[in-house]
Amino acid sequence: MLKNKIIVALLFVGCLNADEHDILLEAKGAYFLASNDTFKNIYGNGGGIYGAEITGKVCDSWYLFASADFFSKNGCTCIFNTPTNVSIANIGLGIKYLVPFCYGDFYVGLGVLPTHLRTFDDSPNVPFKDSKWGCGGIAKTGFFINLPCNFLLDIFFDYSFVKISCPDSCPTPFTQPRKANVSGFWFGAGLGYRFN
Repeated sequence: MLKNKIIVALLFVGCLNADEHDILLEAKGAYFLASNDTFKNIYGNGGGIYGAEITGKVCDSWYLFASADFFSKNGCTCIFNTPTNVSIANIGLGIKYLVPFCYGDFYVGLGVLPTHLRTFDDSPNVPFKDSKWGCGGIAKTGFFINLPCNFLLDIFFDYSFVKISCPDSCPTPFTQPRKANVSGFWFGAGLGYRFN
């Protein structure tokens, strides 16, 4: 697993244009608004999602991005009203197109979103813990606003579309497996530094 992460990082860095480098590194925070009704019924509408992102110029106005984000929320199961927790870790890889304007850059982007989902239901009848990987996609749009001393503010709106298959086995014969839909809208901001 570590070997794969190193290879991806080296490919990302190797694709950057060394002659015209423009690299943006930022810490981000957003509100994750779930789009799935089942998710909302258990965990509420959403909550805070936090992460980091690096964006690097490939050529002209085309940039590659890599990101990592984390979301965690407690809730109650619908039928038994027992405590449950969900944790979602996203790794985004994709491409952005930047359009300069007087205060910075407007951008749109599209990428893949490998996602790790972990759930824990603390029910006396059906205690259940599951951990599974899936893959979806992410669409991005936003503004990089230039600040003094190469700092930048990123105001963004993203949409992630991720469905993760049900567990291979169920804890009891009375449990019905379903696909987990962890898609949703992200509204947020990031603070970063531009290396150019």
